[in-house]
Amino acid sequence: MSKRRVKDVLDSKDVEAYGFYKLRGINKVLFELAQILPKNIISFKIALILRKITLRNRIKIIDQTQFDLKLRLFPMDNLGDRFLLFMPNFFEYDEFLLMSQCLKEDSIFIDIGGNMGIYSLISTKYINKTGRILSFEPNPKMIERFKFNIKINEFDQLIELNEIGIAHKEMTFSLALSKKNLGGASIVKSFGEGNVMVKCRPLLDVLKENEITKIDLLKIDIEEAEPLALNPFFQKAPRALFPKIIFIESEENIDLIKLGYKFIKRTRAQNSIYVLD
Repeated sequence: MSKRRVKDVLDSKDVEAYGFYKLRGINKVLFELAQILPKNIISFKIALILRKITLRNRIKIIDQTQFDLKLRLFPMDNLGDRFLLFMPNFFEYDEFLLMSQCLKEDSIFIDIGGNMGIYSLISTKYINKTGRILSFEPNPKMIERFKFNIKINEFDQLIELNEIGIAHKEMTFSLALSKKNLGGASIVKSFGEGNVMVKCRPLLDVLKENEITKIDLLKIDIEEAEPLALNPFFQKAPRALFPKIIFIESEENIDLIKLGYKFIKRTRAQNSIYVLD
């Protein structure tokens, strides 16, 4: 493997082609073993051990196919990537199953807190050019990773990546970063590990500009900033624009039941699923 500093890889003009960082040797064997584990608590514990052994040398970048998608993943600084690599039978299982059941070719999917892109990438299995996939991600590092995953899967014409966050008003926010989990960056929490200034806009404004008149599924995971993003939207949006289904990590201070939603379940991935009655 190249001895160039890994953190500079995505910033350089000569980014290595997909496949350069594939697992090899014993690490590949351990990874493949993790893929065939059944979905139970014992297998989950085994997967944790396999992951720990594989990453013992602090492998910073891994190119791997998961869910029939080409992915460049960064397991050392993104918790979601670590789960996605070694626990595919556990990672967002309920969420992905419901996506397969509810998304159609002409569906509208809104992905707030896109991370490295997995939800938007998964949605391309069901949505084509007659539908829309709008993703929002303000973290500069995650934007570059998301863009790379879009590019290697040739989804440029399907996924619309908006390089902004969603909040209650249009302004620049300080995004707090977590070095061990870049996907957990937040505009309302502090980690004491660095910050970056990011632009945010109200959801309703962006939807109007994009001429969105319905939302079949909205997924939002923005580290406790969900009320800032959704409460102003629900106060002003017509009911016809209310998402039919919501995946949300933190619904505290958002009265979705009062808004007409039915709580379905809290998933293993700590997301709540709501359906509009």
